[in-house]
Amino acid sequence: MAINPNPQHENRHAMAAGCSGSGKSQAIGQKLLPTGYGHRVLLWDPDEDHRATRFEDRAAYARAVRHALASGKGFRLAWSGRVDLATFEWWCRVVWAALDGNKTTYVGIEELADVSPSAGKASPAFGELLRKGRKYGAVLIMGTQRGAEVSKTCWTQVKSKWVGQQEAGDVRRMAREAGVSESDINDLAPLEFWVKPAGAGEPQKVKLKYRKIA
Repeated sequence: MAINPNPQHENRHAMAAGCSGSGKSQAIGQKLLPTGYGHRVLLWDPDEDHRATRFEDRAAYARAVRHALASGKGFRLAWSGRVDLATFEWWCRVVWAALDGNKTTYVGIEELADVSPSAGKASPAFGELLRKGRKYGAVLIMGTQRGAEVSKTCWTQVKSKWVGQQEAGDVRRMAREAGVSESDINDLAPLEFWVKPAGAGEPQKVKLKYRKIA
């Protein structure tokens, strides 16, 4: 299980929400996840949006994580296999076991709505990562096309919220999360985001340029 708890770790969790084509994975790859292999990075990346060593077999993935931890070096290990709630809960338990409060571990989760049973309470293993991962050095970077369908726990636990273009039915909820008006959301172009920091900070509009994600 996770070791070396330290409640002094800063909350750096982030959520990026945007419909298909909005540039959500660009925001995650450019601004939220570190690039290269010098950091500890574990990814749930079914659509293979980010560069990493990939696995579709549970035993092979768990073995690779153990070996990477033992090496003491950086790593980027992605699960790109079966996508269902049971597999996601297993992956979250693997991540939890890898956490070390003396080291930062980036935890990237793409297409979160696909493994969210409801917009209410988070599933057990994922909920533990959300609530307790920070003090064990976890930085959760989450992305979803349907922000209104993921657990409310996600939105309350993140420090920063990146909200891009939305499907019509999600505009009102996501405007509220970003702290802007519905027209502000409707006016967004691809690769544009409203970024809401933690607390009382004012939302800022960010425009990205497309680039290949490393």
